[in-house]
Amino acid sequence: MKATSEVAVVATFTALIVGSDLALSGPEFSNIKLLDTLVFVSAYLFGLKVGASVGILSETIWSFASPAGTAGAFALFLVAGELLFALAGYAASRVWRSREGSGYPNPLFVGALLALCAFVWDLETNAATAMVGFWPGVTAAEMLATMFNPLTLAFALAHEGSDFIFGALLAPTFITLITKVSRRRL
Repeated sequence: MKATSEVAVVATFTALIVGSDLALSGPEFSNIKLLDTLVFVSAYLFGLKVGASVGILSETIWSFASPAGTAGAFALFLVAGELLFALAGYAASRVWRSREGSGYPNPLFVGALLALCAFVWDLETNAATAMVGFWPGVTAAEMLATMFNPLTLAFALAHEGSDFIFGALLAPTFITLITKVSRRRL
């Protein structure tokens, strides 16, 4: 029964993520997605295996079904970066539940944690972009130019800022609502 429940949770979160990614795929929402928040929430509530599965499936599907085009070999870096959010959700649930007892996270803590994960994700994926783009002879100057050009920084700021806001506002709300609905059904 537990395996069936986990598959249902992974499928539900993955569908929500891919659907919301499609809804937010226009240029006016570049790099602003619910993906990171929902991966964090899934790992926080249902464990690392579920959170990692949600992150891997969602990012893999989006990497090849995005209206902007496929990610190709770069998808591996996107998926690896998404696992940061699953690890953060799982770790936060362990720390928060042991300290608070209730398991309800502090919104600013969650927002800051998601923004930090987004920062690391942006560094990792931007470094990967330089390595893939200038392969096989990437130089330090090309790496820095790719990672810190104005367009890259604008995308990173949108990503990190939206992750802070979604993490502070939506993640605790989702955690509270899903926990209450789960208790009521059991």
